[in-house]
Amino acid sequence: MKLLRNTLLETFVTVTDCGGFSDAQYALGITQSAISIRIRDLETALGYRVCERGRGGFRLTERGAIAYQKARSILRSAREFDAELLELRDAVTGDLRIGVVDAVSSLPGLNLAQALRRFLARPNEVRLEIVVASPAGLTQQLISGALNLAIAPFRNQVTDLSYEPLCREEHRLYCGRDHPLFTAPDALINPQEIARYPHCQRSYDRLVSPGLDRPDPTAVVANMEAMAMLIETGQYLGPLPVHFAESRVKAGRFRELAHPQLRWQSAFSLAVRRSQVQRRAVELFGQDIRDACSAAA
Repeated sequence: MKLLRNTLLETFVTVTDCGGFSDAQYALGITQSAISIRIRDLETALGYRVCERGRGGFRLTERGAIAYQKARSILRSAREFDAELLELRDAVTGDLRIGVVDAVSSLPGLNLAQALRRFLARPNEVRLEIVVASPAGLTQQLISGALNLAIAPFRNQVTDLSYEPLCREEHRLYCGRDHPLFTAPDALINPQEIARYPHCQRSYDRLVSPGLDRPDPTAVVANMEAMAMLIETGQYLGPLPVHFAESRVKAGRFRELAHPQLRWQSAFSLAVRRSQVQRRAVELFGQDIRDACSAAA
């Protein structure tokens, strides 16, 4: 149910999110010509063009980019308004925006899929959105209100957010089968030998052994898939979560460089804004993720 919405703004935001009219027609369920009429009506009401469209493709104008950010904020507030009023009838409704870091689906202690199943099994009218970003990016989106809650290894915690421990993630150091250390004897696997080789790190989680002589990575990546690709080249060593690397190790593509000084842990937490009025959907999912983590422990 839409109590406080603006169809023209919703169309504009959807077109921008989809990168043009073609994909937006499927998201909105209307034709491209109908979308064009709505955008034209919006521009007439505003008195300026919000986007360029044509053979050169879709792009926002300078004013359009500002309007897009403001429109997203307005629509988010409108959905919150709808949810708060509708929850007076004990309905689970509104938006639920969850943030996570990449490659958490197989993290044994988290069991995110189970938590989502529990939440979605209830009668609800919730619009679910899952955002994947770095811990720093998730923190900023929580503070701004773009996310309701987030799950990540928040090493740098801020006073605006509250954090609840959920589980821990084990990390080990790996090489690909084309790397010189892949067939090296176990006796050679030590920090001094490993420091001779280039290694890669995630930009948001620099896991480096204090015993390594080379503290700075020679390659930096934004996510686990990129890390795995660099390791697989045989040119880099890199730390990965055990659950993420397990299938590659079993397939003979990766080798764990086993040594007590080459093991790390990341502590995952559930983060929410301290000042946030917890809606029913947020409260329910928060409890569902706690229960899923407890069951997996």
